[in-house]
Amino acid sequence: MTRLLIFLRINTIILIAAGITFTSQAIAGQKLTVDDAVSLALEHNRTYLTAQEEIIKANAEVTSVRSGALPSVNLTGRYNRNFSIPSFFVTAESDNPNEPPETIEFKTGFKNNFGATLSLRQPLWQGGRVFTALSIAKDYRKYVNAAAMQVKADVVLNAKLLYYWAILQDARLAVLKRTLEANSFNLKVAEAKFSQGTVSEFDLLRARVEKSNLQPMILRSESEMRLALKRLKSFIGIDLSSDIELVDAVEDISTLSIPTTDSLTNAALSKRSEILKSELQNEIASKAVKIAKADYYPSLAIVSAYDWQSSSDQFTLSDNESKSFTAGLALTIPIFQGGQVRGNVSKARSDLRVSELASMQLRDDIRLEVEAAYDRLIQAKETLEIQKETIAQAEEGLRIANLRYESGVGTQLEVLSAQTALSGAGRARAEALYLLRAAKASLKRATTIDF
Repeated sequence: MTRLLIFLRINTIILIAAGITFTSQAIAGQKLTVDDAVSLALEHNRTYLTAQEEIIKANAEVTSVRSGALPSVNLTGRYNRNFSIPSFFVTAESDNPNEPPETIEFKTGFKNNFGATLSLRQPLWQGGRVFTALSIAKDYRKYVNAAAMQVKADVVLNAKLLYYWAILQDARLAVLKRTLEANSFNLKVAEAKFSQGTVSEFDLLRARVEKSNLQPMILRSESEMRLALKRLKSFIGIDLSSDIELVDAVEDISTLSIPTTDSLTNAALSKRSEILKSELQNEIASKAVKIAKADYYPSLAIVSAYDWQSSSDQFTLSDNESKSFTAGLALTIPIFQGGQVRGNVSKARSDLRVSELASMQLRDDIRLEVEAAYDRLIQAKETLEIQKETIAQAEEGLRIANLRYESGVGTQLEVLSAQTALSGAGRARAEALYLLRAAKASLKRATTIDF
């Protein structure tokens, strides 16, 4: 029981941390299988839908980075209005020495100036920065796709855990109701025997107390059942007020084939989306070092411009026109930048090392996750097989106790003890079945293998 509570508490924390909400979709009265629950969760999960949008953004990023290797063409238009035209003055000496020098004013512009420039720049070499950045953008697109697969796997697991948890609550409630029926029958027998004088008033009161004690337990179980259903409906996008019926498929655990831990671990390390993400993160960090080093090298580009301008005191474009066309190469050589490039390279190398260390830790974490899920599955399988035999024995024990009590040979205490044993065995089997299903789902999430 302690292991069950710990396991359920961990799963609850995972579900709360996910912070996933869904849109409402009414499917009142519909029967729901676990596969239906998974499909609805993937359709309405906002986190998963957000991951799909990130894929679109990653594709756009590739297009944006690719533009750095293509020519850029710009057209710029200009218009200036000179409300006060500047002047310069020239002093002219007169031929007559008796006359003072004459000052002449010259205007240096026109009231209206028009202009337009068409420029082109084509990068030829930027230290490998553009093509490395393009490669990073493509890796990032793969990274986002892997992240979306990881979110999908988490949503599938959580949908199954919520579904199986609701099934467990329903099974617990059913066990309590069956126990109540048995206690009600026992009370009727005790009342009949009391009226005949074959049992004491104490036995009658004890039978009534046993039945009364079950009432609050049933009320609490019904509340937990409703809450479990609402959590499931909220998670998969069904209106909370809708009525649904969970279809509990019977599982034959005797045919459950579980591979070895080595094969499971190898599958997890080769197929998990987290591993792909980690490898892509290392690749991106390595290429980021190359981009940082690119600032050490010169950059070369073709530049060209066509320029037109016109000036006039009248608002016309045809007066005083001038045109020019230039083309050439622009070479930029970094000489001194105060150690900025060296600092950027050092930072990029540190980021690469951190990424590599995180990748090593991730592999260890996945190995431990697989082993833990494997152990839980083995224990749950063995426990469930034991519980099948235990329930059969408890049912036979209750049958014998009832016969002994009705015939006057046995005591009411034997009947109550047998009922308690059967009720406990029923709860234990329901919990073992939940643990088996949860362990299978967790192991599939850890290894990507379906059993």
